Amino acid sequence: MFDIHQSIFDPDGEIDSERVESYIDGSMREFVASAEAQPVFDQYGNGGWPAMMMEYAIDYLGVTLPEMSLANFNEVVFDLFPRKVSTEPESAPSIVAELRAFWHFLQREFGLANAKPILASLTDAAARRLEKALANPANFGMAKSFVMRGIEAGFDMTTEKGIAEFTALYNSRLPGGGASEIDEIPPAFPFVELPPSPLSPKQRADKRKKRKAQRQARKRNRK
Repeated sequence: MFDIHQSIFDPDGEIDSERVESYIDGSMREFVASAEAQPVFDQYGNGGWPAMMMEYAIDYLGVTLPEMSLANFNEVVFDLFPRKVSTEPESAPSIVAELRAFWHFLQREFGLANAKPILASLTDAAARRLEKALANPANFGMAKSFVMRGIEAGFDMTTEKGIAEFTALYNSRLPGGGASEIDEIPPAFPFVELPPSPLSPKQRADKRKKRKAQRQARKRNRK
């Protein structure tokens, strides 16, 4: 049986990307095989939202599933998702439905005490709240704003080619006849999620390594 309480930290107290990958993949394997998953997958497909929730909770808050408070959960879903995930507002019901199924699974399979308040919050009102947050450009981070512009302009922003083509168009329309505001794709852009296709384990691991490098760089700059 999967150990949901396992540590994702190395001996130095730093988040270990390989342990995180194993934790998320193990959790998702158990969930995908569960009775709770199939009805929501039949209705909406597998959007990979629980994996994304765990990834953000670990990367930004340093908490795993047993440690996740309702406040942590709300920060991930209603703050980080709208800020960073490039998905249409209409996906909100499927996000809430899949997360609800996931937490029902965690409650049944592992008896997590924090599942009860989180489940109680995952109502139709939560879906409407998330839909509004996903639709509000004021919530978008820089990377998501750029990606959403590209999607609206008809570019495939899931590929480096699509991002590069939109970057060139964006720069060409700047005042001054093309003075470059974005000479290259900023490092943040690969971290903008583009569901519903879940990232592969390798893609998630690569992304976590890049985030870790950025965190370490920020620490050095503060010294």
